[in-house]
Amino acid sequence: MKYRNPTLPEGINTSKNHPLREFLLLSLGALALVSILVVTLGYFGGQLSRWLVSIETENEWAERWMEPYEDNETTPPLRSYLDGIGDKMQVALTLPEGIRIQLIYNNDDTVNAYATLGGRITLYRGLLEKIPHENALAMLIAHEIAHIESRDPIVSIGSSVGILTALSLLLSSTDISPLQETGLLTQLAFSRDMEEDADTAALQAVADVYGHVSGADGLFRIIQAEHSENDSDEPPAFLSTHPLDEKRIEAIKHIAQQQGWRLDLPTTPLPAQFKAWLNSPAVPQP
Repeated sequence: MKYRNPTLPEGINTSKNHPLREFLLLSLGALALVSILVVTLGYFGGQLSRWLVSIETENEWAERWMEPYEDNETTPPLRSYLDGIGDKMQVALTLPEGIRIQLIYNNDDTVNAYATLGGRITLYRGLLEKIPHENALAMLIAHEIAHIESRDPIVSIGSSVGILTALSLLLSSTDISPLQETGLLTQLAFSRDMEEDADTAALQAVADVYGHVSGADGLFRIIQAEHSENDSDEPPAFLSTHPLDEKRIEAIKHIAQQQGWRLDLPTTPLPAQFKAWLNSPAVPQP
């Protein structure tokens, strides 16, 4: 038997599709798989962390990682007043057993507040200076306590760990130190649903304590005014993870109408010395 080397037809190994088109399809497919992996691990990492991480473990993490953020700038009158508001809001909310709320005052002009691990809530002087009355302050503190009630901080961290795990697998890296270095353990990102749920729970707490919700929207009017003052237009709702300020204000009105809560009653004034307390020399806490 003779073996021959036949002449192959021209173009037999050439794809009929343009190579750039094939490259684009493969790239899009790989990007889709990466996105699905990141989103899936991020979502399930967040949801599972709520059930897998105990309160005791969360408190241990807080003690280990939150030390640089402990409060050492509060004057005694301010500390007493803030803790009094926090105590009233805690009674109106249902905290997981073992979590103790700790309000931390940060003497910085940042207009912000956030809840993090172990029941810790940081309140910035920049925001407190703009608070018009006690009702808005109560709404602020109740909102942050509501995040802790739902264990949103640990869910946010679990989601971040899930995303970092997905990226580590894709990049063949096991280093998750960016979790600490980028501040994910302190200033956490909550989803729009988390924010809306916290608003609703806080509004209920304010109504329970004060008998009405007059002035509860003052917190969001501050944020709205801050955006206007800094010419920082809010992104469209579908690009934002947080409810927009105006929508949150309207939601308060809608919930109040549904529940029959008054919005037109006098608000409780802040203590006359409140702003002086904010700017008094710090007294280190023991």
